[in-house]
Order: sequence, then C-alpha cells, then structure tokens
Amino acid sequence: MPSKKYSIICCYYNEINILNKKFYNFIENTKKFPFSFEVFVCDNNSNDGTKEFLKKIQSEKRENFNFIFNSKNLGKGGSIKKSIESSQGEFIMIYDIDEYLIEDLILADNILNKDKKIDFLVGSRTLQQKKFIYKKNYYGVKILTMLINLLFKTNISDAAGATKIFRKKIYDKLKTNTNEFDFEFDILCKYAKLKCKITDFPIKYFPRTFAEGKKLRAIKDGMLILKSILKNYIF
Repeated sequence: MPSKKYSIICCYYNEINILNKKFYNFIENTKKFPFSFEVFVCDNNSNDGTKEFLKKIQSEKRENFNFIFNSKNLGKGGSIKKSIESSQGEFIMIYDIDEYLIEDLILADNILNKDKKIDFLVGSRTLQQKKFIYKKNYYGVKILTMLINLLFKTNISDAAGATKIFRKKIYDKLKTNTNEFDFEFDILCKYAKLKCKITDFPIKYFPRTFAEGKKLRAIKDGMLILKSILKNYIF
C-alpha cells in the first residue's frame, strides 16, 4: 500500500532566481495540505547556484522533503522518472512553482476525492483563461491537444499543462524512453491507450518569458512531442 497519497515532483535546472523568490514560500504552503504527501526536489546538475541553494535546504532536514542531485542533465522527463523510482504516493503530482499556484493542488485533491475513478488529471491553462505570452506556444498547445483528442478519444483542453496528477500503480506498468518535455505527453497518451479515465480542471497560470528562465521551445520541443504522440498511436 502507498505510504502517502501524493508524491509531488519538482524538477529544476538553473532556476536560482525562481527558487530565491518562491521556494521557501512553497515549503510553508505545503503545511496547508489536507492530505498526506512527500516532495521530491530534483536538480539536473545546475551550474547557477541552484544546486547549492537546494543542498542548503536539504541540510535543514525538512519533513516530507527529499532531494535528488543528478550528476548530469537528464532532461525534465528523465528527472521525473528518477524521482518516481523512489516515490511512495498513490498519485504522482508533477508541479512547477514558477508559473503555477499551490492552491490548485488542493483543488485537484478535492476533484480526485469526489471521483475515485480518475486515473489522470491535467491542470488546464485554457479552460478559464488564455494567458499565454507567446502565440506560437498557445497555438502549438491547441494543435497538439486536438491531435491527442482525435487519436486517443480523449476530451481535454490543454495537454501541455504542467500540473499533471496520475495514478502510480498504472505508471509502474508502463515503459517509456522519453526524457525531455515529451515525457508528459508520452505517459498521457499511454494512459489514454489503456482507456484510463482522463480529465482536466482549470488552474491559474502566470507565464514567464524566456528572459525569465522559460525553457520549453515551441518548435524543437513541439517536434519531439509530436513524434511521441504519433509513435504511441502507431505502435
């Protein structure tokens, strides 16, 4: 049996500015959670002070917080997978502190408590707002989401929402070779192929610019994601 309800996974690579502004606030806000949880903080071999910042917090030995320091950059997906290997939650929660609010994790828990059949829950940035800085990112999200809905008979509005919660016992049966931003799309498609119950819910979204540290590239990462979607459909 899982020892926690949620394993919250936060991955970082050269994010010292965001961490300085938001991480201690994130720690304090986890005290509001009405559910059992563990947090995995994974650093992808940062070189801007992120690693040192997180090691300082690790030395404070905070309850429920676990730290992983990769010796090389494994990609966001690779870091998520490495964190899941040690997780003990019933659900995996992927969460980014840079553009999202922790209150939406509590909202997600309420939804999962009301519907015990949900296997995969996606935080949608487009159900109640369209606060995108870059138009190509917005239209790319819409196209990829439409494609997933068409191929896998899902009905979601934002496949790229970075807040994703999924049942671990199903994930443990999957095989995935994706390690970048395509990882989250890969597992979403795999859950859909298994006819798992997938739904979404509205979240608040505060996008940042590339100058502020945003890393996803619309064309490069979009092509990787498209490849993953098509590969799941064909094979």
